[in-house]
Amino acid sequence: MNAALDATAVPVVAGDALVRFGPGRQLTGVLDGAGAPGPVLLLPSAGLQPRAGPFRLHVELSRRLAAHGLRTFRYDIPGVGETPRIPGCDATQATIAAIDRLQAEHDCSVFAVGGICSAADTGWDVANADPRVSALLLLDGLCFAGPWYRYARTLDLLRRLPREWRRFARKVPGRLRAGASLDSNAFRTWPDHAQARSQFAALVARDVRMLCIFSGGYADRFLHPRQFAWSFGAATRDPRVVMHYWPECDHTYFSRAQRDKLIDEVVAWMAALAGRPLP
Repeated sequence: MNAALDATAVPVVAGDALVRFGPGRQLTGVLDGAGAPGPVLLLPSAGLQPRAGPFRLHVELSRRLAAHGLRTFRYDIPGVGETPRIPGCDATQATIAAIDRLQAEHDCSVFAVGGICSAADTGWDVANADPRVSALLLLDGLCFAGPWYRYARTLDLLRRLPREWRRFARKVPGRLRAGASLDSNAFRTWPDHAQARSQFAALVARDVRMLCIFSGGYADRFLHPRQFAWSFGAATRDPRVVMHYWPECDHTYFSRAQRDKLIDEVVAWMAALAGRPLP
């Protein structure tokens, strides 16, 4: 690394720690609530959003968690924000490297990982690769279309005024075909349905806690609460799994009220993980 760069002070809020990690320590993240005991929530960048999160969601969540003595680590994966692309280091490998550094240098031992969309996918992949992950935050994460999705789509079409039916009738066959325009391989790398079910069950059996929230901004993939159980089977009924369907919320939690609702839920979930339920 460049000596001048290493010596440059990067401004962080009191109580935060700047952590360099990954190959050649080329990756950086902010550990909020540094020094607090208990679990740490890793928040990788989602899509092309930098580590602050959409509408600074990760920053606000970090501040709220720190106020309750809970730590977060928000960071950019390779190729996002000012972080360079690193050959042989993808989002999963970068996250495992972050866990290594936090465990070795910051006394972190209990890890939750996840976030919105592709950040949820990163959390899923890391949890299946690294047994140190004990909790997953999956916001508009992995799911599969099926009979309940088609039921909800059809019901939505039938609710529309008759004058709209003709226009939508032309689209119905494509909308109702399983997987039509819903192939996760188009822009997100997912396991197939059978493998995902097996992985989900294995995570629950390993005592991994999950908070899964699906928003109304995910309507091309999720439309009905029963879709969750259809996707992942009996393990979804385990008390270690929490699922919410919030059709009133946007995919990136655009409004202040939506972000507050999400932050309240995540803070309560993290506090429960730490064995310190909020009053």
